[in-house]
Amino acid sequence: MIYTVKNEYLSVSVDSCGGCMTSLIYLPTGEERLWQGGEAWKSRDVVIFPVIGHAGNYEALGKTYSPKSHGVARHAEFALADVASDRITLALSANDVTRETYPYDFDFAITYKLSQKTLEITYFVRSQKGVIPFYVGGHPGMKAPGGEAYIEFENVENPLMYPVGEGRAVALDNIKSFVANKAFFAECKTLQLGSLTGGAIYATTGDGYRYTYLSDCPLWAFWSNEESGDYVCVEPWWGINDYPAAPREITLKPFMNFADEMGKSFSYSLTVEKI
Repeated sequence: MIYTVKNEYLSVSVDSCGGCMTSLIYLPTGEERLWQGGEAWKSRDVVIFPVIGHAGNYEALGKTYSPKSHGVARHAEFALADVASDRITLALSANDVTRETYPYDFDFAITYKLSQKTLEITYFVRSQKGVIPFYVGGHPGMKAPGGEAYIEFENVENPLMYPVGEGRAVALDNIKSFVANKAFFAECKTLQLGSLTGGAIYATTGDGYRYTYLSDCPLWAFWSNEESGDYVCVEPWWGINDYPAAPREITLKPFMNFADEMGKSFSYSLTVEKI
């Protein structure tokens, strides 16, 4: 089921299958700004929980599990928990299917809330019993002609870069901007940056749009198909791509989050503007 809310500036549609966005329209121009899928990348957005990327087998509660790419949420059917004029909340609880690859009992909710030109996405994770480990994050693919966006940081950054497939962090100095395009992604595949200051991240596209991302997440990922596709993903992650040398025991993995029966919230905002 597709659910839609809108205001003067934005219309957002989300799918109960996977809990992800299917449309984000900038209403002053009537233009769709979410990538609509294709051979370059069939998805539009992905709700990431409880693993990130193409994770290898992991150990949990004394057993070995083989997770699906980005976890269980993207393959699950969510229930409509709340809807109002400016927001939608979808909810998912552990079931026999999720327990096949993630053995913990959880309640997971996603709220999409509009405020003028800004969409705020909040993930809420709660354990039904005890403490549970997990990663969580977003994966919105925003339209960018030629698959190119000019990325600029609000603050001069000295981040740690985590090469895909490695746990080794590389320190970068005095980063203010870079161009994310096909040549860039052919070289780095996925750029994972940690230890940022928390300032805004701006992505400006060739057709005159600017996307502004803001979150306190510990790691941001930048990705697009290196060969084709008119989109760029700027992804807030509370976690990191798995890599061969990482601990197999899930509770020992780097950037791991933990929640009990009180639950925890994780949020990011995405502002869309024609400049």
